[in-house]
Amino acid sequence: AGRGCMTVWRAVEAERLMLYSPIGLHLIDDFTGQPPIGALQILLDRHLPSGEWEPTGIEGVRTPGDVIAYPGLGRSAHAATQPAVRYRVRIEAPQYRPHYLMTDAGIEFDADPYDDVTPPATIPPMPQQVFLLPAPSYPFQTHVRVVRGVLQDASSQPIANAEVTEGANERVLSDERGVFALPLRWSPLSGPVQIDAIDHRTGASGQITVTLPADLTRGDLINLN
Repeated sequence: AGRGCMTVWRAVEAERLMLYSPIGLHLIDDFTGQPPIGALQILLDRHLPSGEWEPTGIEGVRTPGDVIAYPGLGRSAHAATQPAVRYRVRIEAPQYRPHYLMTDAGIEFDADPYDDVTPPATIPPMPQQVFLLPAPSYPFQTHVRVVRGVLQDASSQPIANAEVTEGANERVLSDERGVFALPLRWSPLSGPVQIDAIDHRTGASGQITVTLPADLTRGDLINLN
């Protein structure tokens, strides 16, 4: 049996599963320029037709290059008939205030539909850098000088997510209580130093002058108008 028979081999094209991520986020500690420390919670919300945001519970994937991505987001069996979906990423960390909070509640983006034949309409060319600024609870090293204070409006209400700076050298954001902790690595050891604050959402601003090193031991109040 089998005498005179010939076996013919035929190559079968392998099935391909294409995965794209509509966004890539590279998280950076703004104080050190290094990857962030401590606990981080990265949340993904979906924008609803009602205008509200709905938590998805979808977890991002950390790539070998330390980038947060969402492979498969937007994948559909019928990409040609599906609309793009609006999402946003929110980052919660006790030791940081994400830079985007100066103007937005999260990082918004569209996930275009795609399938194994049709790629998404847009593909991000490179990871997006997300700077995480020190929160009041940031564990500054003991040798780092830090001036602490509170931001308030004309009604003595705390101002959250306002930017506090010392020239072009240092920057932080206030928390929900209006509290900030600004490091002073490049300031002179003694003498006056100007601290500026601005609420980028309203345009209100204010400034104070602290005297080093005496004022490092007390909290300062900055009124924004």
